[in-house]
Amino acid sequence: MRAAIVVTGAVVVSAAAVGGGLWIAGGDPDQPGGGDAYTAAPPCGVVPEDAVAQALPGAVLESDDGGPLAGGDGTACVWTTAGLGGDQQGVLRVDLTARFTDASAEPTVTGDASAALAQAALVPPRGASVVLGSGAEAEVWRGQVPGTAELAFHTDNLLVRVSYTAVDEDDPVAFDRAEETIVAFADQLGEAL
Repeated sequence: MRAAIVVTGAVVVSAAAVGGGLWIAGGDPDQPGGGDAYTAAPPCGVVPEDAVAQALPGAVLESDDGGPLAGGDGTACVWTTAGLGGDQQGVLRVDLTARFTDASAEPTVTGDASAALAQAALVPPRGASVVLGSGAEAEVWRGQVPGTAELAFHTDNLLVRVSYTAVDEDDPVAFDRAEETIVAFADQLGEAL
């Protein structure tokens, strides 16, 4: 009974904090416009299990988080093999961000245009363009940590960012291998979206 009271109290305090924050910020979180294909960021379950298994065999979903963002809604998914044994260890992170149309802008900025602008802002000068099987144009680049490849693409008003890091027998995998893995993963993810 005591635990239920504590949990209920925590929920009430959290709801009050969120409501108060929204009131101070001047309103509700941004809402999707009529032309936005994605009215919320998809959950982690949209990511094909086969794609995760091929990119990072034996990985488990470690983090599944989401909620409203300024101008949209986001989901962050992290799979890892850390602590599971085996020669290859790694982390796969997928960020899904639904960008909403901003009708208050002059001229109006569509969710699709906002996602395209956000993708362009993510990509460093060293990025390379690839076309995924879904037809989406993606950018892939070497991450800051050895053994890491990053990739971004958008479909309609959904911005997708993927980060893949792997170590094989205590050595970071070569970038070519990380890049090949992340592009193959993004191909399957793009088809699922």
